[in-house]
Amino acid sequence: MSMINREVAWRVFASEFNESTLEIEGDEERAPSYLVTPLGAKINRLYAVGVLTEKENIGDPEEPMWRARVTDQTGTFFVSAGQYQPEVTTPLTNMEPPIFVAVVGKANTYEPDDETFLTSIRAEIIKEVSEEQRDNWIIEAAQSLKKRLEVAIEASKMEEVSVEELVELGFDEKLAEGFKLASEHYDSIDFNRYERMLEDSLRYVLPEYESKSLEEIEEESEEERDEELEDYILDVVADIEDEENLENGVDYERVKDKVMEEKEISQEDFEESVTSLRNDGKLYEPVLGNLKRID
Repeated sequence: MSMINREVAWRVFASEFNESTLEIEGDEERAPSYLVTPLGAKINRLYAVGVLTEKENIGDPEEPMWRARVTDQTGTFFVSAGQYQPEVTTPLTNMEPPIFVAVVGKANTYEPDDETFLTSIRAEIIKEVSEEQRDNWIIEAAQSLKKRLEVAIEASKMEEVSVEELVELGFDEKLAEGFKLASEHYDSIDFNRYERMLEDSLRYVLPEYESKSLEEIEEESEEERDEELEDYILDVVADIEDEENLENGVDYERVKDKVMEEKEISQEDFEESVTSLRNDGKLYEPVLGNLKRID
């Protein structure tokens, strides 16, 4: 599978993820299935960051079956992993809550009866992270929420949601398709609640948000972007990948050390550039902690 076709690891807050009840199965053999959220995120894979508050091995030491709870400021992600996910079970064994963690995994659902629909993350990897990394994730999740909320609000003005009209208005086609599916399934969507979730999330990590809109913060970030530095980061990742024939990307810390040394920049400058490249779809994380270039 090419890098471009790889499923996006969505940044979505726990509250919206847990309210999702629309599952779409793939039409072909081995085709991915999706969990569609009320605002139209079509989630196959998820990247979540929060506080590990609880963990429990309901299996045994030889054949572990872990259940864990990871909480963001809107709710709780329920996480599961079995003996075939050593990248999860081994770290979890040694983790002591409460700590900040990042989880990458597949959206998973369970329907114990006709009236109950439960969501969880079937973890592929879990890693301890810093508070700063958690705050960066909140900003990325807020940016994703804002884009989908804008599509949803505009689409709600239409007599019938039209993907073509939304694209003509300048919205992303995949986001438009996602919300059309959501609008046909969910009876009502409380846009005001999601707007409050967006505002509360930003106030949680950005004191300046009290006096500035997200648009102003994004515009300032865009103006401060160093495109030459971003190009150099992309070149470093690509060069190491090619020289060493790495399939799963290059270790984040390795790229950071090389770029900071060569360019004599701060860690903050490096992290801001990497975040911009991820948001632009030029870099992604094939596994947690690795960077890979999308050509």
